[in-house]
Amino acid sequence: MGHKLSDTQAKKWAATGEMNKNGVVTPTRTFSEQLGVRGSGSMLLERRPSGDIEVYLAVRRGGRQERKKLGQFGTLSADGQIRGLAYWRQEAERVAAAARDFRTLETYENHVRRLKAEQQRIESQAARQGSFEQLLLAYVADMERRGKTSARGVMGALELDVINAFPDLAGTKAKEIQPEDISQILRHCINRKPASKGRGRRKTQASATNGKLTAANRLRSYLRAAFSFGLKHDLNPLRAGDAVLFGLRYNPVADLPTIEGAERANTEALNGDELRQVLRAVAALPGRRQPIANAMIYLAGQRVQMLLRATWADLSEDPEHGTALRLVDYKGGKGTPPRDHLLPISGRVEEVLAPLLTPRTGAGPFSLDGVRKVSAHTVQKIFSELGSVLSAQGLTRTFTWRTMRATIETHLAMLGVDEQRRAWLLSHGRSGVQAKHYDRYSYLKEKREDLGKWAAYLDAMLDNPA
Repeated sequence: MGHKLSDTQAKKWAATGEMNKNGVVTPTRTFSEQLGVRGSGSMLLERRPSGDIEVYLAVRRGGRQERKKLGQFGTLSADGQIRGLAYWRQEAERVAAAARDFRTLETYENHVRRLKAEQQRIESQAARQGSFEQLLLAYVADMERRGKTSARGVMGALELDVINAFPDLAGTKAKEIQPEDISQILRHCINRKPASKGRGRRKTQASATNGKLTAANRLRSYLRAAFSFGLKHDLNPLRAGDAVLFGLRYNPVADLPTIEGAERANTEALNGDELRQVLRAVAALPGRRQPIANAMIYLAGQRVQMLLRATWADLSEDPEHGTALRLVDYKGGKGTPPRDHLLPISGRVEEVLAPLLTPRTGAGPFSLDGVRKVSAHTVQKIFSELGSVLSAQGLTRTFTWRTMRATIETHLAMLGVDEQRRAWLLSHGRSGVQAKHYDRYSYLKEKREDLGKWAAYLDAMLDNPA
């Protein structure tokens, strides 16, 4: 096998450039050691003028010598160990064995580069593959980008019943989530204690009336939509090139059935006598609660979130119909742009809203303190509290604002306001390409007629002592 160099001798050679060969000190540029297995080649050391000693694997194939650089003698490894000649002998033998089946060292090096590039691609892709939580956050961010007003509520449901309830599952890669995991999440939503809002300490059985089944069913739809978003996300040419990838192959929520007993609409409506009691109770409310609640009724039960978003800038003067309040309707299916929903503020409706329209200070007309906008929860609570009080007195059945909306539309139908005109008045969903994209008529004339008819009906009901 020939003479083997020691680390001490190598260091001296590096310092002086000379090597003792058979008792004679000779300037030396290279030194070669034959590897242990015949035909494997040799470890070649080459001293540079700087004193560095570079290590190569040298092999002879087809009468031609090739060599591959392995590293440098005396460098430190990742764990802080000095790489001496023993290390480089092992490394040279390893590379020689791996390259033995390749025609040339260059062919072997190209093979190694391809493997390394593929491994880096796999590792990069794995590092960018998003977790379940990242998928949910990306889905909600996409909803916000598209102007969906439900984004905040969806985020709250996902935080409550997924991210906070199942932190380990939330940290799992989205592509590893199974239908069984989704079932576990939905069971938790159905069986958990009510979310704390100052009340509700007991575990309640899920039913159609307490909303737990509906909450679980809506959570199921949110999760299905999130995975559907994720399936398209990776292939979207508009996403950033370094964005997180989810690697989804299927939607784990797709085959889960809807939850039986959920989403039962509350179609119950108050009769005339009960509505009269509500109007009297609203008239007795203190402060700005009274005109706000009255406006909600006299404006025919507009959607609360849409109504309360109005600012002073949304009040304008129409040359033909007088003052108009602009509401923006974001509700609609895919591809439905937000649309303006104009309400005429004239006649009796203007009288009802007068306490809210002057002075024009603060964020908008619907404010309890004249500064900040009132929240949807606060104004809906006005009616749920009235429902509790009036039902306890035997004057009405228990009701909420949702009941009031059903009541208002029912009584509008009794007044002869047909379904189409009620849709215009309440900004119900439009179907068909023409209605969704091309019909921009505001129907202010029809709305003014129907609101006037509705206001007269309410006033007559209040005036009737029966």
